[in-house]
Amino acid sequence: MDGGDGASSGGSRFKLFDQLELQEFQDKYVIKSIESPNQGFSIGRRDGNVEPLTGDDTCSLNPSKVSTIYGVVGTIRLVAGTYVLVITSRKEVGTFLGFPIFKVMSMTFLSCNEALKFSSYQEKQDEAYFRTLLRTVESAPGLYYSYEADITLNLQRRYKLAEGWMTKPIWKQADPRFVWNRNLLEDLIESKLDGFIIPILQGNILKFLIPNAV
Repeated sequence: MDGGDGASSGGSRFKLFDQLELQEFQDKYVIKSIESPNQGFSIGRRDGNVEPLTGDDTCSLNPSKVSTIYGVVGTIRLVAGTYVLVITSRKEVGTFLGFPIFKVMSMTFLSCNEALKFSSYQEKQDEAYFRTLLRTVESAPGLYYSYEADITLNLQRRYKLAEGWMTKPIWKQADPRFVWNRNLLEDLIESKLDGFIIPILQGNILKFLIPNAV
């Protein structure tokens, strides 16, 4: 089974997985849907490679830590390491087309840079500098998203869409011009993890909050 099928059923509307379990192992991170534990992917802590989970993925070892996260924002590759940005807390702030909209309250980067120990001194210095810049990304303000609706399109443009558009993965529905994390999604897209790919909008969300609009 594909590691990224959406959580929706019946094929009428695509829905993202909204609660995820983060398992930390010595050699990898595993992120899977709490609702559908067979759906998920792993990220190598040495090289940052993303691999969808398969039916053969069983681990006899217990993770060193297990926590709940609310989405994967994407990945950033630096000089010698990859960093995975995840949502650690959220707040529901309104609705769009009757579906909840959430504000990102906190994020954190998971480090996949074990290969850094084999890097040169200059590479380590450069990596340390870029990691300080990642802290500004973690605290980026005004980020919003929905697990069930694309919030990058206004109602006027939405009504012009072809029938069946809502069954597409949400990242394919979104207007890339307004997706704040569009440059962070490449690894997830290449791995076909559609059920985990969250387009995030940055800005004033008030004009998008249309309670129970049809």
